[in-house]
Amino acid sequence: MAKSAFIALDIQNGAVGFLSNTMDADAYLEAFSETIKAARRASIPVIYVTGSFRDGYPDISPRNITATRIDKSSGHWTESSPSVGVPAGIQLEVSDIRIVKRRVSAFHATDLDLVLRSQGVESIVVAGLATSGAVLSTVGHGADLDYSITILEDLCADRDKDVHTVLMEKVFPRQGRVMSSSDWVAETRAEEQPHS
Repeated sequence: MAKSAFIALDIQNGAVGFLSNTMDADAYLEAFSETIKAARRASIPVIYVTGSFRDGYPDISPRNITATRIDKSSGHWTESSPSVGVPAGIQLEVSDIRIVKRRVSAFHATDLDLVLRSQGVESIVVAGLATSGAVLSTVGHGADLDYSITILEDLCADRDKDVHTVLMEKVFPRQGRVMSSSDWVAETRAEEQPHS
């Protein structure tokens, strides 16, 4: 069986707040927390990827349409901003790998691919915010790097529920498996059981 890693994308205060009108944040964070606990029990490494910019935004190009939408006077999404912090209720462990990204894809200009290959990982499990942002970009990039991919549908969310649905039902199945976090947890438990 291929070695897996669990990749959490942009599950940080600002993203949770941004999506609070389209998801039950408390229920989401509780389900996410239980799922990463299951990953750890199954000895699946947890890689926690957050997005932020340096203070003063020197890493935002004026040609980057997505990043230039940020109100620079707010200080949001900078390394020193509470918006990039880990939400209350999510307990990261020393063994969890932290990666900071400056763009939408967790693979772009980070050492994520190096970390995965160094650990012999061939399969990634993806959860995160937002479906049409970090999840879409990272899944596409990961597929191009030949990783097997599982996307946990209920642990992804988007401001536009229709876009989320289209991605989960029509786009992501072309790049990997789409399943619920509870089904994935059950699958990992079944794989932990000794075989006779």
